[in-house]
Amino acid sequence: MTNRITGCLLEPDDSRLFTLENAGGMAVTISERGGVLRSWRTPDRYGRMADVLLGGRDVAGGPPGAAPAARWQGRQAGGGVAMLLTSPSGRGDHRLDYRLDDDGSLTIDHHASARSPATLESAPHPCFNLNGGSTDVGDHMLRIGADYYVEIDGAGTPVGVATVGGTPFDFRQPAPIGARLSWPDSQTGTAGGFDHRFFVRGHYTGGQGALREAASVLDPGSGRCLRMYTTEAAVAFWAGKRRAMPEPVLAGASSAPALGPDVFRLGPDALPNLASVAWPKVVLQAGTVYRQTTVYRLSVQDQGG
Repeated sequence: MTNRITGCLLEPDDSRLFTLENAGGMAVTISERGGVLRSWRTPDRYGRMADVLLGGRDVAGGPPGAAPAARWQGRQAGGGVAMLLTSPSGRGDHRLDYRLDDDGSLTIDHHASARSPATLESAPHPCFNLNGGSTDVGDHMLRIGADYYVEIDGAGTPVGVATVGGTPFDFRQPAPIGARLSWPDSQTGTAGGFDHRFFVRGHYTGGQGALREAASVLDPGSGRCLRMYTTEAAVAFWAGKRRAMPEPVLAGASSAPALGPDVFRLGPDALPNLASVAWPKVVLQAGTVYRQTTVYRLSVQDQGG
């Protein structure tokens, strides 16, 4: 459980920063500016602390020239922190609940409701480097439990679904991110790396399911291991040698900035049934409620494995 919650630090625009701490000394900071994660300090196998959420230092501010991030309303709730936002268009409300447990699990519950038809927009996905930024993420070992991924065109627009077999997108067994980036492939060439959605195994037709492990990443050097569990149908993964396009985020929040090869981005993604005329978008009808839970769990693996 979260042992301590603080909310006294301020952003330059006076948005508050809330920090959750557990019994092991792990600390996660969330900002009212954009409602995003700002840092996640955690030990490696030798007990050395580092911030593994490098992208969070920039995400809350957004890229140069971007509209200011929405001011969420943060408060302590249920042993964690709740972030509340009313859509600037007045079409609906969003709530993100963060809770940090002693086993290193950060649980994020996303709740959205619509007063009129609106496209569901995802919360910003965290940008990680499990070695704390001492090197890039090329040797990070990634596993994604997905048999299919969504192909994109040069503008990043989804154009179809393909099997991962025989492609650099096959992470059904752990593989180093850097080595897969070097594979010749039209899709990674188009995106400058990985900037794609993966269907979580068993959910090819879209729709949510029980909370289950969808992906994991291991940094062999530090021993830090990140596991992601989600109720969503898909996982969004980004890593590349060139800068990514800004990521769509919740209405009123700043876009995620373009980032270089020093981080990877991993998060849940909502996908409707493939027969939906709105595919790949999810449309919330008036009076409907969307709920999704994602858990990021950070642990340490001994050098022997």
